[in-house]
Amino acid sequence: MGKRTFIEISHKIIDGMKTYPGLPEPRVEVLLDYDASRERYQDKAEFYIATLHVCGNTGTYVDSPRHRYRDGTDLAGLPLERLADLPVTTVDARQAGRAIGADMFRTLELAGRAVLVRTDFSDNWGTKAYFAGNPFLTADACDVLASKGPAFVGIDSLNIDDIGDPSRPAHSRLLQAGIPVCEHMTNLKAVPPNATARLHAVPIAWVGGVTFPVRAYVIVDG
Repeated sequence: MGKRTFIEISHKIIDGMKTYPGLPEPRVEVLLDYDASRERYQDKAEFYIATLHVCGNTGTYVDSPRHRYRDGTDLAGLPLERLADLPVTTVDARQAGRAIGADMFRTLELAGRAVLVRTDFSDNWGTKAYFAGNPFLTADACDVLASKGPAFVGIDSLNIDDIGDPSRPAHSRLLQAGIPVCEHMTNLKAVPPNATARLHAVPIAWVGGVTFPVRAYVIVDG
C-alpha cells in the first residue's frame, strides 16, 4: 500500500468559541481534576474528568434530515454509508461568487460520493467577517445535486444557505433527499484536486438528535 495522508477538515472546539450568531457557545466544566482525583484512587493514580456543554451546531457539524423535517431521520438513524469511507469530489467554487449555482455541479458524476464545496470562506473563522456575506448553494444547485444522488454534501462556509433567506432552500432540498449536510468545514485547500480521497465525518448516534459536531477528515492515497 502506498503512502496515505490524513487531512483534517474540521475546526477545533474551544471553550467559549462562537460558531453561529445567537447560538450558545461551548462551555467546559471540570468535574474532577488530577489533584482532586488522587484521594479517590488512594494516591495510586490520577484522572481528569470534565463535561462539555455544547449546542449541536458547534464547530464543524453534520445536519441530519430531522434538523429540517419533523419526521426526518435523526443522527442515530443516519446510515454510516453516508458518513464514512466516502469517495470525495471537491468542487472549487472560489470564483463562483456568493451564490453558487447549478452549473458548478451539472456535469459531475456524484452518485454515492461526498461533495465538498470549497470557497475558502473558512479563512475568516474566528473573525467578525465570518458572520456576514457567506457563500451558499442556490436552490437550483441543490436540485441538481439531489438529482445526482451524492451521499453527503459539505461546505467550508457559515451556512450552506443564504442566511438572509428564511426558507433555507439548500437545507430543505438536500435534507429532504436524505443527504446529510456538513457546515463550517475548513482546510479544503489541502485536499489535492482529482486525488483518490475518502471522507470520514461521523457524529454520535444521538437518538432524537438532529445536528452534532464531527471530527471530519479526508484520507488521500498515493
